[in-house]
Order: sequence, then structure tokens, then C-alpha cells
Amino acid sequence: MRSLKDKVVVITGASRGIGEGIARVFAAEHPKLVLCGRDKERLQKVAKSLPLPRSHVSTVIADITRASGMKKIIDAAYKRHGVIDVFINNAGVGARKNLLDTTEEDYDLTMDTNLKAVFYSFKMLLPRMLKQDFGHIINISSGAGRIGMPGLAVYSASKAALNAFSEAVAGEVRNDNIKISVLAPSSTDTSFGSGRSSKKSAHRSATVRLTVDEVAEAVLFLAKQNENAFTSMADIRPLITRK
Repeated sequence: MRSLKDKVVVITGASRGIGEGIARVFAAEHPKLVLCGRDKERLQKVAKSLPLPRSHVSTVIADITRASGMKKIIDAAYKRHGVIDVFINNAGVGARKNLLDTTEEDYDLTMDTNLKAVFYSFKMLLPRMLKQDFGHIINISSGAGRIGMPGLAVYSASKAALNAFSEAVAGEVRNDNIKISVLAPSSTDTSFGSGRSSKKSAHRSATVRLTVDEVAEAVLFLAKQNENAFTSMADIRPLITRK
């Protein structure tokens, strides 16, 4: 497997949950990390906690639901390092509500964060990766994108669209030495994964959940795959029991 030492890795949604876990697990490989999010205080706290020299960790405060926010992230990484080796579209949101309780604002925020932001990243990253003749984009999806979950209808739809979108674009650039991978974790032990709706008919989280580190380690595996191989779609699930 390839080394990530001194490789430039950008992580969106890095201030908490899976994004924070990815940053922590990747730090052990000694890459140059660019951590992105909207919560400046939490993002800086994560950055300071990592066992990396200051030159290897930077933060970008940006709203990825806007094209200007994604551009700010990508421009900052290229200005600082001159290259992006791995870009991880991790940031995601979802309204845990039955459809009749879901608002248009819930729909727009979910689709803008989970799908449109990835569209922005493709449009802005791929020309640069084509020019540098390599690159890897890893999109964090969800098991809900394969099997629609009650109480998570719009979230499920956004992740299903993300899966198809990513596979289609991956086919467009696979012969240009650019990889696009999707990782779809099942319920994960985060504030979102552990949430429950008050509605009896709404989705209830599985009793056994993946840990953040288990998901982060799967992302690391994708990023470290040898140059000539990549995983386009991967699911990760917990065993039925956890001792």
C-alpha cells in the first residue's frame, strides 16, 4: 500500500464526528492535513490535538453549500501546498424526521450539503487533478443511500444520488489517473447516528453501531490503496454483536 507521508489530504466536516476521527487516524500517517468546517473554535481544537508539526496542519472556515466556500477550501490548499493528493467529502447533514414533518428548508440544506457541495468539489478539483495527472476524491455516503430509511427519507435520497453521481463521474476520469471512491458506513456512533426521532413511526438507530475510528480506518484503507487499484464503492457494517 502507498505511503501518505507528506501527501496533502483535505477533509471537510473535520470539526466533529467522522471527520474528526478521519483527521486523527490519518495523522498517524504523517500527511499534510487541511481541515475544513464552519465551527472555527472546534476546528482549531481538533488541529491542535493532532500529533503533527504546525506546518502539516491548517484549517479553513467555509460553507461548502456555496460555490464560494468550496473554492475557498480548494484555493487555500493549493496556495499552501501546490497540490491536493486526497480530498475527502465528509461533511453531511440530515433531518431525522418523517417526511410530513420535513420542511423545504430541511430538504434544501440536506441536498446542498450532501450532494451539491460534492458537485462543486468535482467541478473545481477535477481540472486541477487532470493537470497534475493524479488525485483521489473520497465521498462519505451512508447505508441509508442503499436502503431508504424511514424517518430519513431526504437524507437517504441525497446519499443514493451521491452514490450514483460518484460512480458516473468516476467512470469519466478513471483513465486519467484520478480515483473517485465512495464509502457507505451503516449507523455510526456520532450525534447524528445516535439520534432518535420522537415519532413512533420514524427510524430508530441500530443497537450496534460502528465507531468513528472504524469508519476512519476504512477511509484510510481507500486512501492508501496502490496507485493502480481503487475501490469505487464500499460498504462498512458492524458485526451483529460487539463484546
